[in-house]
Amino acid sequence: MDTLSNSERKASAPVSAPLSGPEPSGETLLSRFGRWWGRKGERDGNARPDSGIDAKADARPVTLPARVLRRQCEQLRLCFDARLTDGAANTAAQTWRAEYEAAGDDARQAMLAVLAEVAANGSTEAGEDGKAGKAGNPASGLPQAMSNARIRFFKRLAALHGQQGSSVCGLHFLIGLRADMLRWHKRVPGLRPLDDDLEALFSNWFDVGLLELQPITWDSPASLLEKLIRYEAVHEIASWADLRNRLDSDRRCYAFFHPRMPREPLIFVEVAFVPEMAANVHALLDEAAPLEDLRRVKWAIFYSISNTQAGLRGVSFGNFLLKRVIEELQREFPKLKQFATLSPIPGFADWLRKRDGESVAKVLGDKRLARWSERHGTPPADGAGWLAALPADSEDALVRDTALALAAHYLVRERQQALPADPVARFHLGNGACVERLNWAADLSRKGRAQSCGMMVNYLYATEALDDNLVRLGNGNPRVSRAVGKLL
Repeated sequence: MDTLSNSERKASAPVSAPLSGPEPSGETLLSRFGRWWGRKGERDGNARPDSGIDAKADARPVTLPARVLRRQCEQLRLCFDARLTDGAANTAAQTWRAEYEAAGDDARQAMLAVLAEVAANGSTEAGEDGKAGKAGNPASGLPQAMSNARIRFFKRLAALHGQQGSSVCGLHFLIGLRADMLRWHKRVPGLRPLDDDLEALFSNWFDVGLLELQPITWDSPASLLEKLIRYEAVHEIASWADLRNRLDSDRRCYAFFHPRMPREPLIFVEVAFVPEMAANVHALLDEAAPLEDLRRVKWAIFYSISNTQAGLRGVSFGNFLLKRVIEELQREFPKLKQFATLSPIPGFADWLRKRDGESVAKVLGDKRLARWSERHGTPPADGAGWLAALPADSEDALVRDTALALAAHYLVRERQQALPADPVARFHLGNGACVERLNWAADLSRKGRAQSCGMMVNYLYATEALDDNLVRLGNGNPRVSRAVGKLL
């Protein structure tokens, strides 16, 4: 029997990684993809941003040797020309895929360039000369014919099973292929039609109705726990002890899985049970803190949401994840009624840095500026100056209130195409949540200081108010608490 108290066990018990069992080769990662999820051009949830753009985006990709180029063109044309059930085309697709998996980044870019060129030139269905293949069909039918050929090619790849070694199932390979397309779309011309077709296919193949919600626990396979550490996008998991703390009895972790990829989480959320709405991530993740008594717990806090697959960009299922998790938690704890997040404000610092002095002054108003001048002298000349004047660990009440006022304006008033400019606010408000509270000195990590002056925000999920809140958001008036309203 364990004679240590809960707090002593968390603080002192040695933690080792669980023993790893063999993982099927078909479920091995193709590569370490970036963290990203939500709509194209946006970052939803609490996920870490991933621009998906190579730093050398303007450089031209390498060229394949002439012999290899001819062979790959022949392979791809065979795939594009054939019917979906053609065995020879399946073999050609498998060969192309194997070469792509074995290639380095430069060679992959060159292979994508060949793929884009062959796809743009059409197939027998469209005719070699760029005219419609069937007599009487106008040339305007060519784009649809080429799209059909591209879709057949992607379906052929999706149907392939993983081979020996590091190969993954065909569906997972396509996710990695699209991640490369998004990363190199400025280096490799002609990828847009391929990307559009893949995104449309993924929207069907990864429909939320096809996904499985599963809990992840300390008893889950070690290979899955390792992926949790790797994919965590909001608050880095520093050790196995840290992970065990996040999977302890007063915590929960849920993930969406696709049936074809049962060992690969698509997105996961970490939940903590606490007696009151959390205001500080360091206290929330304290390994030495005692376990919460689940008989008396009042709040479920979603403190990290991480998307794992860069190639699923534009396929939005994160909003369904939180609602499904709330349902699961209510089934497990019928008396649990309070649900909120403790979320970063990833765009705040960049937004403030780009403001001029006049626009910041307009946000703060004359009274706040007068108080600042009285205590600190002449206000900073621009947003970058204000950013430097708001250190995350300051105990000055005026510094705190000034930063909170700016953050409240950014979250509630700043817009990007009629939606909140901040990606995390866009996600949670788009789910029907309310901006409940801003927290000073809530994340003093290097990342927290850099992106939001250490501030975090609670989004409240009141299940009975979600629909009404969505209507308010659509009318340009997102729901905020009284405390946040006073900051505006």
